Amino acid sequence: MSRDIETTVLIVGGGPVGLLGAHLLGRRGVRTLVAEKHLQRLEAPKAHALNPRSLEICAAAGLPMDRIHALATSTAEGGHVRMVETLSRAPIGAIAYERQDAAVRDLTPWPLINIEQPKFEAVIEDAVCAAPEVTLRRGLEWQEALQLGDQVVSTLVDRTTGETVKVRSRYLVACDGAGSSVRDGVGIAMDGPDGIAHFMMIHFEADLRAVVADHPGILYFLFGPGLNGTLIAYDIGRTWVLMHPCGPDTTADAFDEATCRAAVTAAVGAPVPDLAIKGVRAWKMSAQVARRYRDGNVFLAGDAGHRFPPTGGLGLNTGIGDIDNLAWKIAAVEAGWAGPDLLDSYEPERRGIAQVNMGQSLANAFRIRVLFDALGYGPDQTVAEDVFRARLSDPESLARIADAVAAQKDHFDSLRLQLGFAYGEALRADDTLPISQFTPKCVVGARLPHAPLSDGRSTLDLIGTDGFTLLAGPEAHDLSDLAVRSPAPLAVRVEGRDFHLSPGTWADRFGQTPGGAVLVRPDGHILAVVLDTSPAARGQLEAALASLLAMPLQGAA
Repeated sequence: MSRDIETTVLIVGGGPVGLLGAHLLGRRGVRTLVAEKHLQRLEAPKAHALNPRSLEICAAAGLPMDRIHALATSTAEGGHVRMVETLSRAPIGAIAYERQDAAVRDLTPWPLINIEQPKFEAVIEDAVCAAPEVTLRRGLEWQEALQLGDQVVSTLVDRTTGETVKVRSRYLVACDGAGSSVRDGVGIAMDGPDGIAHFMMIHFEADLRAVVADHPGILYFLFGPGLNGTLIAYDIGRTWVLMHPCGPDTTADAFDEATCRAAVTAAVGAPVPDLAIKGVRAWKMSAQVARRYRDGNVFLAGDAGHRFPPTGGLGLNTGIGDIDNLAWKIAAVEAGWAGPDLLDSYEPERRGIAQVNMGQSLANAFRIRVLFDALGYGPDQTVAEDVFRARLSDPESLARIADAVAAQKDHFDSLRLQLGFAYGEALRADDTLPISQFTPKCVVGARLPHAPLSDGRSTLDLIGTDGFTLLAGPEAHDLSDLAVRSPAPLAVRVEGRDFHLSPGTWADRFGQTPGGAVLVRPDGHILAVVLDTSPAARGQLEAALASLLAMPLQGAA
């Protein structure tokens, strides 16, 4: 038995990227079905870092930011990365985990937070379930798709009933993770190394506050002659993951209850009386980007389009950027204020970002070798106990170890990648700078710089997600005619009339002119910057808008 469902967008995968995509589309009035093969949300905590740009996207999407922050790990407990032999011993070294300090608020209203992925998913799912245009179906597994003209006909199976379900949609968006069935089904290959390293992810619960004591952290890298791996402290008092190195052919069956308990005890370096093993899963580290992000009306987003090493926390955040970019474009085409060629911009914009982030994640993974060398590891990445102890007691060796720890800065401070990425060539000169060095620039392709407004909001809050926003200087010419002629919704906001910076002015902070204007896309990225808004000079704004939307302005020749 089978039945048909019709929708505008079918999203395969109900993880954070798929759910956020459904939320973004639903807010814009686009009918969306999310098909998630698992009957319940997976309990394993998985990703933990939401960087500033991801949080800015969440805020713009109307998600409850107070709730997200209430569920997050406190900065006091998630503010450091520590290199240790075991959790019970004094750290070998420590480094700050990203920019979570008050100073970063000069650059973004939303500093990075750590939050367990299932908790973040729950927040988005609640918003999705309240959206009349969105349906979430759990237990619905995608099998195949056939593209017929402007339709995608997908075959799915209800895992509860065994029923075959046909879904007819205008678009199919693959958000089904690194092992994407949709990506494989449409024959898109991945480029880059696969299986760089292999781990067994042991999810456990324990209250380790007494063990951690005055050395709290979000990550603990384990070194020495004993167990090497990584402990992730989602919640020091409850939720942990041990990333245990293993062979490529090792399965979860090899890590029974006794093996997992022994591994956790070795990592902690002391008995753990309240230890509860919650789950075990094999995981391989890869560094790959899909060769294409699109096949007709099938699009890849999130891990379906890129697999990163976890070093740097860029995977989930890149996926959030993907779906934010794609959702407004699909909505614009469906609303009729953009031509279908707008969708051609998705792949070049987002695939380039993924390649940069993949490269950085891979570099981070290999950068740790500097610390292995300083601690006396051999070519086989093991260290004899006498060598290890000698390195930790010799002043000269300790200085080299401290330098090796400090060398991990780019691994744990990538603010320029998080906030300073741009679509196009505008910021390529910044690629030679340390990735921790970020200076906001009001240039085409970049995310609109944050600046505080006199009413306590941010310039980012001026941007409408349902159309374009034109931020004009106090001496700009009247631009209301451009808003009338634009095929897309376009709001004109004038400094001094509609908003006031505090302190300073837009011209002072970002090198603009009082008579200029900045045209911003619905995703907060700058489409055009002009220094003169006179009728004779505003052609640059009109041309940029018409070119991106693949649709002429009213009255244009």
